[in-house]
Amino acid sequence: MKQVRVKLKVSVPVARYSESFKRQVVREFERGGVSKDALQVKYGIKGKSRVLDWCRKYGKFAYESPSSIGRPMKDPQKQRIKELEKQLEAAELKLKVYDKLIEITNRELETDVIKKIEAEFVQELAAEKEINLTAVCRQLGYSKQAYYKSIRNRHLKACHESVVKSKVLAIRAQMPRLGTRKLYKILKPELQKEQLGLGRDKLFSLLRSTGLLVSRKKRYVKTTDSRHWMRKHPNLLKGLEIKRPEQVWAADITYLSVGAGYCYLHLLTDAYSRKIVGYNVSKDLSSGHTVKALQDAVRSRQYKGKLIHHSDRGLQYCSTAYVNQLKSSKILISMTEDGSPYDNALAERVNGILKDEFGLDESFEDIEQVNLQVRQAIYLYNEKRPHMSCEMLTPNQMHQQRKIKSRSWKKKAPEL
Repeated sequence: MKQVRVKLKVSVPVARYSESFKRQVVREFERGGVSKDALQVKYGIKGKSRVLDWCRKYGKFAYESPSSIGRPMKDPQKQRIKELEKQLEAAELKLKVYDKLIEITNRELETDVIKKIEAEFVQELAAEKEINLTAVCRQLGYSKQAYYKSIRNRHLKACHESVVKSKVLAIRAQMPRLGTRKLYKILKPELQKEQLGLGRDKLFSLLRSTGLLVSRKKRYVKTTDSRHWMRKHPNLLKGLEIKRPEQVWAADITYLSVGAGYCYLHLLTDAYSRKIVGYNVSKDLSSGHTVKALQDAVRSRQYKGKLIHHSDRGLQYCSTAYVNQLKSSKILISMTEDGSPYDNALAERVNGILKDEFGLDESFEDIEQVNLQVRQAIYLYNEKRPHMSCEMLTPNQMHQQRKIKSRSWKKKAPEL
């Protein structure tokens, strides 16, 4: 019997590979150390060019196209090195650009930008978990411990500045426009006692950054009428050296706004101590009110000795009543030589301080409100405000001593 052979066709299933598997094979190949043939054997991958096809599709490097089959494939590690070299070159160029930008900024702004922002810079980087804080600090030239110390110091500085600001605001509540040098003179004992470590220049910077610096106002409104027939006295102060309190009194009148009109403040100031020794508030410019201010000053006298009264040539100071009061008080009479306010600059300067720093340039509702504000302003001026020309003593402190040498009388007022 003849044997019959039957051929059976067996269908081999086509291998299907997942996307993640393909990418895994490509990553392993591009890391180097293993050939595509070895990967085919390792994972049982069918098809000679399958790994190469996956590399073309998913790989990071350039691979030969199908038309270039037969040429050796480029080494992926060498390609990676070349790519990293390009990235390094671009990073170095970027670093040079930023370094030059920072250099120009520092020069133009006259500051160290990196020093000012490095704490915030490191803090933001530290918030990113993938960045090593120690490595960042090392790049900036200090240790992680130094960074944490700088954070504590910045926090302490912010606390100190907050305390100083509150002290400044407390003083400004009484003297709203007091200058920074005077503020520092008042604050210095407290700053030293509480070890706040804030100098005058730093106080200037703090006030500037918080908008608390004050700007000076300039004003001159004429209240003097020297066009009259009464006798005008000579100027006795030319070249006179001011050596003691109650050697020279400077008198002047300034206006204050009240309601829809004005009232007038009659003042006498000691030229040595800058102390306001007499004043009167009036609704008009009659000489009787000027006499009351003079009488107030005479009652406050503390020292015996020759005293000169200096004023402009206004009719109030040339009036019979005022001249008689000066003579009966044995006070010599001196007057400016022309109508310029700078011939009596000390008195004009005091007027400006009262208005600029103590709120007398405001508009008041009535004369009673004016009297209250003037009384408070003169008290603070005499007792609390230090003067540069008095070696930063207050006028009252300066008035109680005679050791400090003052300046010669000049037309231009010395800085108060």
